Amino acid sequence: MAYRPVMRPRDLYGYALLGAAPIHWRYPHSGPHFYAIAGDDRLARQALEAFHDSLMPDGLTQSRYPSSLTQIIPPFSLLWVGMLHDYWQYRDDPTFVASLVPGTRGVLDWFAARQRPDGLLGPIEWWPFVDWSPPDFVSGVPPQDADGRSSALTLQFIEALRYAAALEDQFGEKDRAAQYRQREHRASEALMRLSWYEQAGLLADTPARNHFSQQANSLAVWLDVIPRPLQPAVMEKVLDSDDRSNMSPASYYFRFYVAGAMVHAGLGDLYIPQLEPWRKMLQLGLSTWAETPEPTRSDSHAWSAHPTFDLMTIVAGINPGTPGFSSVEIAPHLGSLEHVAASMPTPHGPVEVSYEKANQSWTAQIKLPENVSGNLTWHGQLLPLHAGMQTLKLNQ
Repeated sequence: MAYRPVMRPRDLYGYALLGAAPIHWRYPHSGPHFYAIAGDDRLARQALEAFHDSLMPDGLTQSRYPSSLTQIIPPFSLLWVGMLHDYWQYRDDPTFVASLVPGTRGVLDWFAARQRPDGLLGPIEWWPFVDWSPPDFVSGVPPQDADGRSSALTLQFIEALRYAAALEDQFGEKDRAAQYRQREHRASEALMRLSWYEQAGLLADTPARNHFSQQANSLAVWLDVIPRPLQPAVMEKVLDSDDRSNMSPASYYFRFYVAGAMVHAGLGDLYIPQLEPWRKMLQLGLSTWAETPEPTRSDSHAWSAHPTFDLMTIVAGINPGTPGFSSVEIAPHLGSLEHVAASMPTPHGPVEVSYEKANQSWTAQIKLPENVSGNLTWHGQLLPLHAGMQTLKLNQ
């Protein structure tokens, strides 16, 4: 199964840093939120352009901009590359995407200069934040050996290389795209050779192999660094709440990647129970999402808002099949639900779906915009979809 690109909480985070997230940032910012809920790309464009404008001479973006205080979080520069790739997938605006691709090159060059001969990243300056996961991720920084070699940071580099290669193939320099893929291959091979711990059946946080995290293992599954046959067993360990003695848990923000890895490993029907932390926030009377469990510094934080996006893309299963949503891939993960209805805006009009269970069988009604086709994946079956309304009878 091919790697399916999706948006991340970074998009939401960028907008939040710009002070422009009215709800929360999705996936990590409010961008995906707006892509999935309102189809409004103005905030996404603003964030992408602002981070581009913040580029420094060494190639990195600033982590917030404009700001009187310069702050550098190098992994957020990698996430900006992914934000641009997300925009390419969800909005039909290739000219805008092409205008920002040159800015991504300095980011990848900065990290490439820190890729060790063995393929892993060496020490990263500034604030190499990945996720709030105390006490193991000190100040949000994942475990590292004395010479760097963090699995989580290397995986974020792999993700950005993959997105940047696709952007260069479409809008830029094919030779550069090939170089990115070579670096990606070196990093992926190094992670499995140096940090995979066969006895635990998990990817360790460093080659020392003395600690594990949901962050590293979820990214490694989602990016296919861990081979496909091993992925379900890895994610079952990641999701095992009784086996966390030596595994750093993902924050609200990073659970976006955990959810994506579940789907990628064929465990998407387990998604609905993963929403329990958000149900608890509602029980506390929150009307917006918290940054971290209590005590938290923010009860209105975009980077924990991704369930809104996940409900559309994982549960209802609506995703772009090709850039600009020119085609649609629908793959619902309904779990224990028996009725789901959703409508997601696209540049070509709304995609509407409903699923109804009766007598151990399902009926799906799907309406695609004019001139848009696609596929529905259901329990291993690939069913073609055409523009307009269609009703499909589906087996349990």
